[in-house]
Amino acid sequence: MPMDRQLFRQALNELVRLKRSADNPARFRAQLYGCALTEWAGQLGVDQLRLNRIVHVRETASDR
Repeated sequence: MPMDRQLFRQALNELVRLKRSADNPARFRAQLYGCALTEWAGQLGVDQLRLNRIVHVRETASDR
């Protein structure tokens, strides 16, 4: 089944925003990021680790 590109972009935008504010794992936003990552991975049908890597790359690229 092909992935919905618009939904994928929405997920990446949300996850990058959350990841930037989730530097300290003990903070609430880090937990929120983990939950959002799990939810988006399930909705998109992708592995969580793979989605997390994509978010990291997107975050790094948008910093430049």
